[in-house]
Amino acid sequence: MSGGRSTPAKTDAMRREEVVALRPVVRGFALGVGLYYILITFAHLFYENGLALWVLDGLAATTMAASFFFFHVTRNTQRIDRLEYACLVVFSLMYLNVVAYQIFHVEPAKLVYFVLLVLVFATAGITPRVIIPCALVCMVTMYGLAHKYGILSQYIWIGLAGIATAMGMSVLMRQAILRAVHARVQADTLRDEAQALANRDALTGLPNRRSFFEAMEQALSRKRQDGKRFDLALIDLDGFKPVNDVYGHSVGDALLVAVAGRLRNLCAGLGVPARLGGDEFAIILTGMADEEELKAFGERLCETLREPYMLSGVAANISASVGFVRSRQGSGFTISQYLERADYALYYAKQNLRGAPVVFSQKHETELRDFGLIDQTLRSSDLEQELFILFQPQYDIVENRTTSFEALARWNSPKLGLVRPDAFIKAAERSGLISQITLILLRKALAVVQDWPDHIRVSFNLSTRDLRSSTAIADVCDIVRDSGLDPRRIEFEITETAMLNDFDQACEALNRLKSMGCRIALDDFGSGYSSFSYIHRLPVNKIKIDRSFVVQLVKHPTAQKIIKTIIDLCKNLHLDCVIEGVETETELAKLKQVGARYIQGFLFSKPLTADGVDEYLERETGTRHSHATEAIDPLMTRSVAS
Repeated sequence: MSGGRSTPAKTDAMRREEVVALRPVVRGFALGVGLYYILITFAHLFYENGLALWVLDGLAATTMAASFFFFHVTRNTQRIDRLEYACLVVFSLMYLNVVAYQIFHVEPAKLVYFVLLVLVFATAGITPRVIIPCALVCMVTMYGLAHKYGILSQYIWIGLAGIATAMGMSVLMRQAILRAVHARVQADTLRDEAQALANRDALTGLPNRRSFFEAMEQALSRKRQDGKRFDLALIDLDGFKPVNDVYGHSVGDALLVAVAGRLRNLCAGLGVPARLGGDEFAIILTGMADEEELKAFGERLCETLREPYMLSGVAANISASVGFVRSRQGSGFTISQYLERADYALYYAKQNLRGAPVVFSQKHETELRDFGLIDQTLRSSDLEQELFILFQPQYDIVENRTTSFEALARWNSPKLGLVRPDAFIKAAERSGLISQITLILLRKALAVVQDWPDHIRVSFNLSTRDLRSSTAIADVCDIVRDSGLDPRRIEFEITETAMLNDFDQACEALNRLKSMGCRIALDDFGSGYSSFSYIHRLPVNKIKIDRSFVVQLVKHPTAQKIIKTIIDLCKNLHLDCVIEGVETETELAKLKQVGARYIQGFLFSKPLTADGVDEYLERETGTRHSHATEAIDPLMTRSVAS
């Protein structure tokens, strides 16, 4: 225990431990007295007769019985008063035995038994309120009988010495017991605190990762034994790192504590939240009736965590993505399999529905199975040989010429065949292989560009992991330098999602590339946050409008207005603006009406091999005013498009 004031909990623990420590003393004393008075009972049968036999033998038998009775009933007692009562009764009976003996056998020399009784009481007595009255009664009786026998002067000093010795023994014994109790309580307290630290997150007070896995084991056990279902949620905070980086770790910690408080309140009666580490949380929910109820809970959770936070005068705004998996979806799943599926649902939410809940579905199961196969195949493949690049032109409809080609990753696996780019890129990002793939493809792309006209640039996509890693960006810079290519002919494309996952780190990475002379393009604008509030902070040269807007051009006039607004803003910010996914003359005509200049899509060309690019450029030189290459099968072009 600490040196500070004892808390009620610690006081209760001290009392319990004191009883535990004193109980063997009382029971050992009662057992010893009981055995002793068995002998005394039989001795009286031989040495006493008449009334003395009945009285002395009756008292001895009663003392024996009472001692054994209290030895039995105090074996599990948790109350100090019951131990005191046992001592008081046995002490009283022992006192009566000695007094009765003196009444029937006046033996002044045996008055010393009263001093011995005081020593016994002081040794076996557990509290002063038992020892002191019993000792006083003994001494008063001894002095009274000594006075009656005319030998008081002989026993005054014997009595005082006995009292002093008895009290000293009592104090020493009690101090020793209390010190032992104190040490045990302190050890138990430290053990409990260590146990709490082992199972609780030190910052938020929520169950930690270790406790979460224990709870998952229990949930799985209940499901197997009683059929009790549960739902697992994994939560990742969107926008936490910028708050932590901008305002400092103290505000970041306060934000995590606030999030934990909201989760605790939201989950009351429904489940127990845990902090897995960083800004990752999990909840084990009591199985909800149906998926709609679970989705409704997920919506409430996201809305709750999206509400503004006031932290020491700082207003912080974040959101949360949530992935759910239901126990009914996995018959015989292990904890890792449940976590894998919840993590996939969370990954899907962050990639497609940031700030929203996603429940793992059969579709996700198929994707996850495919992902596992692709992941394993990627790890065992000769990527240097199997990866290749196709190039799709970006066309300037004002000057009627191609200005750039986007490099599109392709993988032809001997085992799986031609794998969809979105499938193997996602698998590579999740597995961490994407940085290796980036370097392989970048070398191949820059080697092809060497043979292009000097005014033609190449656009190359960087992943989220590339931007997060300073080592990966350093490797990219090395490849650019080693290529000998003018960096101004190289354009790196990044997505909004990649930027917002770690904005400051991404900015640092892009500035390194920009300082070399490379250009930066923001890809898929319109598919994510689509906000100009952060673009002025980026070293961006170009914005690419996502095809989702182009698809709506013919159906909804509003889409045309939105595209025009974006184009006008890009002009004001001196940024190029490329429209992706243009496939028809109708779409192109409408884009011309709103001032579009740079176009990319099947209308101008399918993705081309390196040799196909050479042929395309030769043909363009001869037919500068043509809008498209020779006709191709639309289904075939879709099969190879990114």
